[in-house]
Amino acid sequence: MNLNSNIPSVPPAIPEDIQAITEVARDYIEGWFTADAERMRRVLLPELVKRSIWHDLQDDRWNVGSTLTAEAMVQYTQNGGGSKLSDVEKSYEIVVLDVFRHIATVKVSSYPYMDYLHLAKIDGQWRIMNCLFELRQGEHTEL
Repeated sequence: MNLNSNIPSVPPAIPEDIQAITEVARDYIEGWFTADAERMRRVLLPELVKRSIWHDLQDDRWNVGSTLTAEAMVQYTQNGGGSKLSDVEKSYEIVVLDVFRHIATVKVSSYPYMDYLHLAKIDGQWRIMNCLFELRQGEHTEL
């Protein structure tokens, strides 16, 4: 990596932002696992774009999945989300990877998924704007 002295340094994230970002990621994954649609709704920006990549076993090709909206995520959550998974399958870890003023990147590793979230702080509130995920276990076709 080239370091360029012309690029301004990035100020460290404030602890309150790290805590708020972590809480949003927790509400996202726990909302999914508990089928709590309102919890999911409050952490997603209406403009959310969520996508996955998936493996087509017949063609042995990786593809980009369909785009999910905030409303689709809320509906899937309301319809049960990941609530039928066992307690072991509901384990997760949240890592805040980077924060710059009003944007952040978070990794949510759970038993079934690897999610990379992009958050934005709008009107003083952190919410999820983008998500890219992949199923963690086995070979899968589009869901």
